[in-house]
Amino acid sequence: MMGDDLAAQWPRIRDRLAERFGLYLDDSRTSQGQSLIAGRSRMLNLSPAAYGRLLFSDGGAGELYSLAEYLANHETQFFRNPAHFRVLRDYVFPSLQRDRPALRPIRCWSAGCATGEEAYSIAMTALQCWGAPPTRPVNIWGTDLSHVVLDRARQGLYRGRTLTNVQPSYRPFFEPNGDGLQVGALARSLVQFEQHNLLDPLPPWSNELDVIFCQNVTIYFQLATCKQLIERMYNALSPGGYLLLGFSESLWGIFDKFETVDLDGAFIYRKTEGPPPARPRPSASRAPRGDAPPPAAPSGQPRSPRPAPPVRPVLPVRRPPPVQASNHLETARELRAAGEQRQALALLAQVPPDERSPAVLALSAQLHADLGQREQAAAEARRALELDVMQDAAYLVLGMLELAGGAWLEASRHLERALYLVPQSPTVSFYLAESYRHQGRVPAAQREYRNTLRKLIGLAPTIVLDGVAAGWIQSTCQRWLAAMEQGLEA
Repeated sequence: MMGDDLAAQWPRIRDRLAERFGLYLDDSRTSQGQSLIAGRSRMLNLSPAAYGRLLFSDGGAGELYSLAEYLANHETQFFRNPAHFRVLRDYVFPSLQRDRPALRPIRCWSAGCATGEEAYSIAMTALQCWGAPPTRPVNIWGTDLSHVVLDRARQGLYRGRTLTNVQPSYRPFFEPNGDGLQVGALARSLVQFEQHNLLDPLPPWSNELDVIFCQNVTIYFQLATCKQLIERMYNALSPGGYLLLGFSESLWGIFDKFETVDLDGAFIYRKTEGPPPARPRPSASRAPRGDAPPPAAPSGQPRSPRPAPPVRPVLPVRRPPPVQASNHLETARELRAAGEQRQALALLAQVPPDERSPAVLALSAQLHADLGQREQAAAEARRALELDVMQDAAYLVLGMLELAGGAWLEASRHLERALYLVPQSPTVSFYLAESYRHQGRVPAAQREYRNTLRKLIGLAPTIVLDGVAAGWIQSTCQRWLAAMEQGLEA
């Protein structure tokens, strides 16, 4: 069936993971995948070939699942996208309070919840709106592929970086626990955690949902898989329900049934049947963004209920004239050249979803690559190319990531495509030369190092090109050319 060579086995195993779990792993993760396969086969006392046969057998479902658990990205934080939780508190929940029958529970789903921070963030936001305990039933489900992360979610104990975005108004919903914080019993009582593979049919409870959070999940799926999942989520939402995706998961060119709603610069998707969302006017006694919950009661006792969130008529919202996406792109590129990657990402987040073109995704991929966020960068670059194969920046990102991961041949393939689209780019020529050098293709490497030097003529050494100073690129080219001419580099 498959030989003992891990390099030969990996592509089939990778495709099997994508087919069964939607977990698409690009070539930059080849080394990680092969290393994991080698380790798992040794642990099970199997040869690599026997391990491969196990994964494709009827009895190998459990091991394939274990492999997916190891390779999935489970990183998350509380209130990971603060603007979305502000919108949830100030607009979405009050609109649902207005539109839904009084005794009907508000039903929310955190899809791909990992260790639970997102699901608990929704619960705490609901408690801010409806009091503690809430004056209205609220049901929240958190699902993930991994049993391991769900066990951690049920414990509700967190520490470190994941708590970064927890503002003082949410602290009463936690209890101190050693050097960390434990989610309080009231918030935990609103959330149920359940294992679920997003490629499987949706769970029985996933009908007439009001809110679905699915952030930094579908960007890792292939385009056809993403379309199928969004269609199922659309059908699971009640009329007037909301879908909140991550910035990179714009539905541009993917799915057009949702209405895009701009709520003070935060963009969410709404199932179009039903009245528009309410825009409550902040009262004089309530700060628009710092609304604190009632003080915590002693000894962990429930706080007294507070009235349901006020519902006011829809009000006009004054906004500055819209800025064209092309202007955002140009400014974001300038910020990137100045080393202001996070500011550039914040600017791109202001682009409305229906204008988040493949060019926006490709630039976002470059910015995330600059920040060392390799998996997100690769996912955004792939999605940009799925939507438009002419995105040279996306090819460059993938080529650089493959190069960093030691996949020299794949790197050169991506970079050759980029060079075809932008033949005057010094950085594309430079990284292509690097990939050729690692493959031992000395004449080709020499050619591209010389092309790089030619393209750098007239550029100041301090100018930054794709995150690297032109002077450093120039000196590196000269050093490798000298070494090759002396026969020191084969």
